[in-house]
Amino acid sequence: MFKKKEKNIPSSLPDLEKLKKFGFERFGNFNEEDVFIMGYPKSGNTLLQHIIAHLMYGLRSDIPKSIVNSCVTEYYNNPMFFRYDSRHFFKGHELPNERFKNVIYILRDGRAAVRSYYYMMSNLKHEVALNTLYENGGECFVGTWNNHLKSWTENKYGTNILFIKYEDLLTNKKKELKRICEFLSINRTELELEKVIGATSFENMKIMEQGYSWQKAKSYRTWNDTGNFVREGKSDGYKNDTTVNNESLEKFIDLSREMLEKYQYLDQS
Repeated sequence: MFKKKEKNIPSSLPDLEKLKKFGFERFGNFNEEDVFIMGYPKSGNTLLQHIIAHLMYGLRSDIPKSIVNSCVTEYYNNPMFFRYDSRHFFKGHELPNERFKNVIYILRDGRAAVRSYYYMMSNLKHEVALNTLYENGGECFVGTWNNHLKSWTENKYGTNILFIKYEDLLTNKKKELKRICEFLSINRTELELEKVIGATSFENMKIMEQGYSWQKAKSYRTWNDTGNFVREGKSDGYKNDTTVNNESLEKFIDLSREMLEKYQYLDQS
């Protein structure tokens, strides 16, 4: 029998301290190089998380969700993370903070983002009404859609920010990938970009969601068995959704007009 080799780690160390010996860091130990994917919930944050993981590490298209999460760490519920390099990536929905030195902000038409957030919350078995969400401007745990986007647009901490539109990822993903590469100061060949496009396509993301690690992650929450996280991959599903009340939608537009107009979403209506 092979004798198991043990690291020279005192057994009295707390578990989190032991993990540090293997390259893990306590969550919150951010540095000047770290990059944060931020955005209002359901604006394409998970899509961008996968894009960054594939761009940076050349992952296989069938890579488990758990590996993607280790490459681009979820901002919530992680006491530790593994730092692969001096620059690490995080994904969250936070408001501006001086700790976030580099941010890729993903934005999406608020009418679509709020609707998608509603379906996610419904799948998590929360009691929420879509039209109520519209009428209060998409108020959630990070505030309204308009105020979240506005706070990052104002950028009071002078953060190094790249704004990416979810809609542009749908219509011209390669162009947006090149913008991301420039922001991150990395070079990728056309073939490498094509592989990222394929791995992060709506069709492949749907397949990924059925994988063990993604399903396992969903099992830790009160997720509806018949509900999907990757649902439509569209930019304007709210237009044909009979659940949407036009009066509620108009109220959302009134509350969110400043950012809807700034980012030219009303021009596309």
